[in-house]
Parts: sequence; structure tokens; C-alpha cells
Amino acid sequence: MLFSLAFRNIVKSKGRSITTLLLSTFSTILFISYVALMDGSHHQIIKSSVEIYTGYAHVNLDGYRDEGGYDHLIEDADHIDTILKNDPSIKHYSPRFETYALLSREIKTIGSLIGGIIPSREKTLSKLNDSLIKGAYLDDNDTNAIYIGSSLAERLDAEVGSEIAMVGSSVDYSIAADLFTVKGIFKTGLFEFDSQSAFVNKSYLDTLMMSQNIASYFTLCFHDNDKIDIMTTKLQNVLPSGYESVNWKTLLTALVQAMLVDSIFGYISISIFFIVIFFVIMIFSYVSIYTRAREIGLLRALGLTSKDIFGMLFIEILILATISIILGTLIGASIAYYFELHPIVISGIAETYKEYGVVSDEISMNFDLFTISWNALTIFILNLAAIIYPIFKVNKLTAMEAMRYV
Repeated sequence: MLFSLAFRNIVKSKGRSITTLLLSTFSTILFISYVALMDGSHHQIIKSSVEIYTGYAHVNLDGYRDEGGYDHLIEDADHIDTILKNDPSIKHYSPRFETYALLSREIKTIGSLIGGIIPSREKTLSKLNDSLIKGAYLDDNDTNAIYIGSSLAERLDAEVGSEIAMVGSSVDYSIAADLFTVKGIFKTGLFEFDSQSAFVNKSYLDTLMMSQNIASYFTLCFHDNDKIDIMTTKLQNVLPSGYESVNWKTLLTALVQAMLVDSIFGYISISIFFIVIFFVIMIFSYVSIYTRAREIGLLRALGLTSKDIFGMLFIEILILATISIILGTLIGASIAYYFELHPIVISGIAETYKEYGVVSDEISMNFDLFTISWNALTIFILNLAAIIYPIFKVNKLTAMEAMRYV
């Protein structure tokens, strides 16, 4: 009987029912889209930062990340290379040798990171090749060619074709020096990286630094980088004693903390959104229920109890909330899915915010069924919770008070 009464009330009061449906549906769409956009922007920033140079995971000797230097180098790089090659979960990997040296041109001398890389393999692991702005990227057969950051080139007053002298220390702590020719200049948008980084073909750098079969670390990416914690743990189990497998969450601690702070502010915004939605629905429900006070009083006079009235009104909002949540979820999920495949492009945003690591004009949404499900469930619960107080208030009226209510 209560379900029948509730359904008739919904059909009878079309204007009120449609307004309730639209309010709840719009709230669901807005909430799902907001969370998808927030998660998508975080994912894009992380992806950009990781893929510029760091990589999704590293394999290095214990103590290398804390102390660095030549005391914690991988001295049997071929053995680690074989282990990584035979791991089916790894998509791409490459050894790197990193050292610091002085780069000089005419009267200017600047300390810089010198990275020995395998150029062809780095194309699948970093954005160094894609960041080229002048000249050409390195080849695997290059000898004394150097690939430098744009800000470093400005500090040295160097252009493509310029000669740069390098003085550093080899692995055996003897003096290593050579004269390089600038082959290309890159710009990632990360100021510190662009102003302090230069790269040389690893096979040639090894001859200068006495680092054949030696690497500072291996950088790698997996087929499924979304499960990076599980992947690095499995890899750790097959590595020899004294080695560690770490992922980007450890390598980019500052970025992780920044994303955490941003997420906290995001969830504060969501909480405010919750409160607004809750009170909007509750106020609308309050007004809607009190406009039916006479009708409710008549039902009470005909024998319905307060419990029956509560059940009838609750069933009404349950039906409307279910329909609106289904509609809102389908539309919100479709929006999230579409903009994950076709990111929003805001021309010039990468140039404007390049100092903060934004290297793409695209802003995508994140389509995740679990996130969408709890978003929809939250709005559904808010709809049901918002109706309780108005029902409680109207049920406090006696049958005579309700029928006389204006």
C-alpha cells in the first residue's frame, strides 16, 4: 500500500518529482565529473613528471639513493641486464651512468650532471628525444657529441655546434677530460633539470670514465605501471642481495607530497560540495513536504500512523533517488570516459605553467569504475539522509494540526 501511495504521489506531482530528479541527477553528474577531472589532472602531472626523465622504477645498489657517488655503483651491469631482460613484466629498460663534472666554454664554467645514456633505448623511457628544440638527438654511435638543456646552453652561451670542455673524475678517481660538440638542445620545461643536465652516449662516456660494464642504476617501465607497487615488489624478489627496486613514489617524494596536499584541498572542496548538496536537497524536501501537510494530515486522519507516513515519503525519495542516480551515473561516467579518450586541450597552458612541470596542453579525466561507484553511492546516501529531518518535523504535527497547516 505504501509503495502504491508513493508511486501515485510521484506521478501526481509531476513538477515536484521532475525538479527532484533534475537536482539529484545534476548533482551526481557534477560530482562524478569533478572527481574524474581532479584524478585525471593528478595522473597527467605524475605521468609528465615521471616520463620526462626519472622513469617509473629504478634498480640500483643499496645506499645509492642516499649517498650517491662512485661507492654505490652497479659494477656488474651485464648481470642485472640479463635479469631485467628475462622478466616478462618489464616493457622497457636501460642502464644509465650519472656523474657530475665541470662544463666550460670560453670564460664560463658551470657544474652539471652528465648522464651516460643509450639514446635508442631512452626514446621509450623518457621525453628527452621529444624535448628537442634545436639540432638533433643523440645516436648510439655518437662519440664526443653532447645533448644539453636549454637553460644550461644559455648559461654557457652555447649553440648547436659549439665546443664545450668537460673536466671530471673517472670511476678510479683519475682526471677525465674531453672536448664535446653540442649536437642538440632540449627543453623539458623543468627549469632545474634544463639548467643542470647534459647527456652523452653511454658507450663513449664509459671510455672516459672507465665505467665499462658499470651503471649508476637501471631505469625501467612495466607493461602495467598502474600496479607499480606490486611490480617493484616482485622484481625485488628476483634481484641479487644488495640491490633494491624502487618506484616513482619513492624517487619523486616531493611530487607525491605535493599531490597529497592537492588531494587534501580537493577533498575539502568535495566536502563543501557535499554540505551544499545535502542542504539544498534537504531544504527542497522540507518545502515540498510541508506543502503537502494537509494531505499528510488527511492520511493520518484516515488511519495511517507516523511510521506509515515516514515509509511512504521515504519510498518516494528512494524511487526518485534511484532513477536520478542511475541517470546521473550513466551521463557522468560517459563524460569521464569521453574526456579520458579525448582530453580537453587548453592551448598555452603548458607554456604558462612549464616551471611547475606541466608539459602538456591536455587535461584529461580519469575513468575509474570503482571511483564512479562510490561517487554515485555518496550522492544516493545524501539524498536519503536529507529527507529524514523534514519527515521527522512533519510527523510531529498531529492530524488536526497538519490539516489546518497553511
